[in-house]
Amino acid sequence: MASTLTADEHKLKGNEYFKAKAYDDAIHEYSTAIVKGPKVAVYYCNRANCYLKLEQYSKVVSDCERVVELDPKNVKGYYFMGKARLELGQPYHALSDLKRAYELSLDQRSNFTKDIITILSEAKKQKWIEEERQRIASLSDTYKYMKDLIEQDMDRQVQALDKDARDYDENRAFIVSDREHRLQQLEIMLARSSVPEESAGPYIQNKTTPLTPQDSPQLAKNVSSASYQPREVPDYLLDKITYEFMHDPVISTKSGVTYERNTLLEHFGHGRMFDPVSQAPMTVQDMLPNRALREACEDYLSKNGWAVDY
Repeated sequence: MASTLTADEHKLKGNEYFKAKAYDDAIHEYSTAIVKGPKVAVYYCNRANCYLKLEQYSKVVSDCERVVELDPKNVKGYYFMGKARLELGQPYHALSDLKRAYELSLDQRSNFTKDIITILSEAKKQKWIEEERQRIASLSDTYKYMKDLIEQDMDRQVQALDKDARDYDENRAFIVSDREHRLQQLEIMLARSSVPEESAGPYIQNKTTPLTPQDSPQLAKNVSSASYQPREVPDYLLDKITYEFMHDPVISTKSGVTYERNTLLEHFGHGRMFDPVSQAPMTVQDMLPNRALREACEDYLSKNGWAVDY
């Protein structure tokens, strides 16, 4: 027998099931609301959140793509999609979605901007890790060969999964996680191999130029391979708006959070006269130079010149 409830009434029932963590029942109600109602973007978004709780990430992405197609300014649509894509091992796509969610959340004064910032930071970190792996692979033929084998094995395992199975996303996430673990172990082995043996001491202490094969082929190989090690900038040196390395950090007196001066001024330039994190009213007069952190940034950059492009 067909339901006599309206789409919004099904949505309300879905909300109650969601609060009770009965996600399958909530999905049924939201699905019925999608069929019945005109506010389908909202219903798709609610259903996507259920799929997110059930770790059915491919379905989250599918629903959220529909959400942002119907409502291009839907913060949750981009946010949920970014979270799901990060879990699916797609940091580049996730970063794009989460940046859009962050921009929209600022414009709309969303109450979960802080949550978006947290996930956005993780997406940037994962993207950086992938770029570092590409860099290391370009330097080390052995690493590239082993990395390709790990990637091929993951692809074979994913292809062997039943895409229609209820636990498809969960199994895929496990395979992605296993791939991450194996790559980390490979990088640890590579980093350890870059530590010179004790016999390298005299060469390192007495030379200001890199070792040459004439000094010792093996020692030269060990020392030069230090560039293979992954690089990462500490979070406290990154701006909370752009997630880029800070050169002129300033403290917000409204939240105590430090930002890069230029990006905070750009934030104000869009008419957003509030602290991006706390959302308390804020103007240029509420910024103070963070001299201690600026010195830390300059010291870090002097020892890690690559960080300027982070």
